[in-house]
Amino acid sequence: MTINANLGILLEDLDKQIEEVQSRVGRDKVKAMRIAIYVGVISAITTVCIGVVGFLPKEYEPFFGIVSLVASASTTVIAAWDGVFHHKKLWINAVHTLNELRMLELDLKHLQVAGAEAEQEQINALYERFKEILSANNDRWQKIRE
Repeated sequence: MTINANLGILLEDLDKQIEEVQSRVGRDKVKAMRIAIYVGVISAITTVCIGVVGFLPKEYEPFFGIVSLVASASTTVIAAWDGVFHHKKLWINAVHTLNELRMLELDLKHLQVAGAEAEQEQINALYERFKEILSANNDRWQKIRE
């Protein structure tokens, strides 16, 4: 069954999707960066705590030992969190989808300028492309979550 898509509605739906995906790009980018920075900083702190123990008075050894254990354990927890949620992969997927949606948006704007010259077949083809972009995004999302 072929749906005769409406150019105005398609542009509205596209704008909503772009806004939603752009929001996901920002959220997942920030989370991915925080995880990477946290793991790096805490790993460095762990290494320093272990390394300085030999140069400090004996009464400081337990403190630095506990700090290094807690820091190391927290790195494991954060790495497990990242292994479950895959924020970097989700960020890359959202960026890919956002770029595809923006290219579609450009094509739709050019078609809109054509006005009456725009053929229903062209509008329908762009509507199908819109659905394919969303479907591909969902497929990639599901693979990330498996």
